[in-house]
Amino acid sequence: MAKRFDDKVVLIVGGTGGIGLASARKFCAEGAKLAIAGRRTDAGAAVVAELEEMGGKAVFIQADVSSTESVADMVSASVEAFGRIDVAFNNAGWLSAMVPIAEVSESEWQKMLDIKLSGVWRGMKYQIPQMVKQGGGVIINMAGNWGLVGAANFSTYCAAAHGIMGLTKSAALEYIGSGIRVNAICPGAVDAPMMDRIAGGVDEIKYGVGETLGIGRICTAEEVAGSVLFLASEDASYVNGTALVLDGGGG
Repeated sequence: MAKRFDDKVVLIVGGTGGIGLASARKFCAEGAKLAIAGRRTDAGAAVVAELEEMGGKAVFIQADVSSTESVADMVSASVEAFGRIDVAFNNAGWLSAMVPIAEVSESEWQKMLDIKLSGVWRGMKYQIPQMVKQGGGVIINMAGNWGLVGAANFSTYCAAAHGIMGLTKSAALEYIGSGIRVNAICPGAVDAPMMDRIAGGVDEIKYGVGETLGIGRICTAEEVAGSVLFLASEDASYVNGTALVLDGGGG
């Protein structure tokens, strides 16, 4: 029986944990070949071993999204491994200090923009020419719902995430004529490593956030991954330049 992503090549930037790893598992189960990019080679090797044990094909590519050269090499290595890139999920991120805007250091401000915002720009800068060359593709950018709303003490993250939405909407208009769809995924509170850091590793705080939401709980990484696969699939063939929000009805 054919699977949705048989013979498709998927590049996941930030694919060694959390939402990226959950997405890799789902893409693998649906027949995709995976290029997993991240900074930690030990984590990358473990992910590749897991995906291969599932019967999939995968490679790990060490990459630093704050380096233009590294991102260019990442895209080249993905193509060298599998010949093309059908789907790119730009999922790398970073969490800065949780303080009011007047207390944000310039170094933290620049680091957030360089990793979260410019990292997505660098990814698209090299993913798009490859997709144009091969006749099309799909790009999914992780913005988070803080790309649509403000959050006290998270000004740097919100600014970068809003910037990602601008990049996404602009690229979607520029390259749809080349058969490339570009969308953003915007989850709210997710049971993933970043949420653990926000909650200081305290489960009562983490899950307490979910109790304030309309749906009564926080999102799982697997639920976000399911939405990533939807955006990457032909079922979303008319979805372009949009933000898919996963906030349980508010929050």
